[in-house]
Amino acid sequence: MLKERAYIVGRISLFADAAITALSLWLAFYAWFLVYQYSGPNIVLPFGGYRLLPLFRQFNIRFAEQAWLYIPAIPLVPLVLEAYGLHEGIGFRRVRDTLRILVRAHLVALMVLAVISVVLKFKISRVLLVAFVGITFVLVLLKELIIFEYVRLSRAHGRNFRTVLVVGVGEIARKMIRRMHDQPQWGFKAVGCVVPPHMRTEKLVNGLPNFGVYDDTAQVLKTHHPDLVVFAVDKRYIAEAEQAIYACETQGIDIWMIPDFFDTSVAKLSFDDFQRLPVMSFRTTPEYSWQVLIKDFFDRVAAAVLLAVIAPIMILVAILIKVTSRGPILFKQVRQGFRGKPFMLYKFRTMVSNAEQLKAELEVLNEMDEVVFKIERDPRITPIGRVLRKWSIDELPQVFNILKGEMSLVGPRPMLHTEIEKFKYWQRRKLSVKPGLTCLWQISGRSNLRFEDWMRLDLEYIDNWSLLLDAKILLQTLPVVLVAKGAK
Repeated sequence: MLKERAYIVGRISLFADAAITALSLWLAFYAWFLVYQYSGPNIVLPFGGYRLLPLFRQFNIRFAEQAWLYIPAIPLVPLVLEAYGLHEGIGFRRVRDTLRILVRAHLVALMVLAVISVVLKFKISRVLLVAFVGITFVLVLLKELIIFEYVRLSRAHGRNFRTVLVVGVGEIARKMIRRMHDQPQWGFKAVGCVVPPHMRTEKLVNGLPNFGVYDDTAQVLKTHHPDLVVFAVDKRYIAEAEQAIYACETQGIDIWMIPDFFDTSVAKLSFDDFQRLPVMSFRTTPEYSWQVLIKDFFDRVAAAVLLAVIAPIMILVAILIKVTSRGPILFKQVRQGFRGKPFMLYKFRTMVSNAEQLKAELEVLNEMDEVVFKIERDPRITPIGRVLRKWSIDELPQVFNILKGEMSLVGPRPMLHTEIEKFKYWQRRKLSVKPGLTCLWQISGRSNLRFEDWMRLDLEYIDNWSLLLDAKILLQTLPVVLVAKGAK
């Protein structure tokens, strides 16, 4: 988990340093050229009536003489920074440690480039070489400070951090809690703990609220929605904590186990470390990787392009809704998204304005299982709303949810809080990924499916996710929508 995320961030930082190296070399050469030009006997000024062409011509000639430096410098500087560990632990390292790395790495880069120029007998200005290394140092340091400040500010304002539930009360648990508390820039916030049965009456344990005992873990997860559960259980209580492990697995919550683990039927095991503490990570969701990064990027870009294409259709639909029935154009409803966190979902209104008040009277007509409410000929649907639903046009405003990062193009459909309350524990695992516009259920029958089958398809998608699977689902969704298969 931490390794995958750190690897991706490190690769991005590596490429950024290569770009900084190229820019620094050009800036150093430009500065060196101006000093050389203005200090020489034949000064050509780019102003005061002098022509610019001679200056540019001389610049190009001088640049060509020194341009060979690009060949070793662009790969060398980032790789030296990599060797000294600059691209590891981004967000965890102190500023003075970053300075130490940069000083050592740039001194090494300067010496290597100097040796290359001597061995290969290339002509190079020593002033240019020192200026290049100095500018690179400043720009890379500036990049690191911007990253550090961004992480600090975002986490100080309650963003970009993971909420942690700690299961256990031993020394390892205390160390983990203390390190999270002492280093908030790491992005972990311990919010509570689950304790052995004999500590049920304790209000605070290791400075955290006591949410309950091991047997209460399933309900604690349901109530507090942690992003991560850390098991730091004393060996005496390992057996008692097994049910808590199962609760996390069935609800799709990431697990860190220190130091022991149990067999799991779905979750995948990986090994990690948290500031030199060994961690065994169980996860039932796709690992953070280039595929996940590409998926997130594609969602935003595709949503922006889609919005530009469908904007005229959305305007026409908005006008039709407004002139054919009373009420707002958009239907807004709070749904449960990733990790059960609520967000406002947008749809075109397809029902009468008091549809929610009429729902109770129609419960006896529900054609789905007890969890989801669905009627094929729902009397609350307006004439224009029936058309919008048949062709899934009512879903178009959710492109804004995708742009905001609350939804994805492909993923399990977001559910109501009242529906999730009726879930079996194994069904709650669908909350472990970002909800989407379409998924396997959409291309497998839509409303014709039983609720139990719907849930199993969502979990099948989570267990087998890949970019290729997303592409297949998107390609198969279009013909399903065009023929209105399973729409109600």
